[in-house]
Amino acid sequence: MLHEHILRDDLTRFAMAFALVVVGLAAFAMPRCFAGVAGYFTRWSPKLPPADQERLNRVVSAREDAEGISPAYGRYLGVAAVVLAGLEFVRAMPFVLPYALFCLTGAITTLLAYLQYRHAAERRVAPLVRRSPFAALPPAVIVAVAGSFAASLAVAAYPPERLGAIVVAASTIALGIIAWRIAVTPALLVGTDPAWEYAVDERVRVGRARTVANLACAPAFALVALAQPTLPAEYATAGNVAMAVAGVAFAISLAASILPLRRPILAA
Repeated sequence: MLHEHILRDDLTRFAMAFALVVVGLAAFAMPRCFAGVAGYFTRWSPKLPPADQERLNRVVSAREDAEGISPAYGRYLGVAAVVLAGLEFVRAMPFVLPYALFCLTGAITTLLAYLQYRHAAERRVAPLVRRSPFAALPPAVIVAVAGSFAASLAVAAYPPERLGAIVVAASTIALGIIAWRIAVTPALLVGTDPAWEYAVDERVRVGRARTVANLACAPAFALVALAQPTLPAEYATAGNVAMAVAGVAFAISLAASILPLRRPILAA
């Protein structure tokens, strides 16, 4: 039994380390993938007439220039992921802690990128209509983030997982706050093509807010999924409830982050 436990722990640590290295290398190779604009207009989006597609491409390029988000943030996140992957092999450390620290690092780098974006918005803001933050962050997504936070705290009741669970809960709060701040951000317009710029701004606002909300839910889901099989009998019921809550919350936030990318974009 002890041998099986050690083997399972080793496999879990190796899998976590491998995943962190892959994510780190991806972040380093594509440093703007987590904060850029173009990614919200994917090949899965409905096709536009050539003239409109050309206007959209120009507006997206101008938007990225206006924001000026440094790719250095993505590289810092990539380096942190690789370093934290090495900590998975320190047996004295809970296996979930490096992943939790990576989530917190992601929250911090996302915050830095958001602050740079907000600075651009304050310099170039031109709000045209009243916007509801709930269009970007529906109540169901907000409840999902809250459920993820609660699931993390449920795991924190089990002492061996407490430290990692608290760090995950902290990253969930930080990312949830960032998602809300993005949702309430006023429109950012450069002024060369206002109709398409506003359409792009709304797509990016919704996409970023929901993507960050999904990132807020992902750590809790991974934490509970990895910890729940190891919980002793007296924590089994709480673990099962936490798994159900975290799983539903992650599914809701993931669907909410993907669906807007498949909708047509239309200029006013």
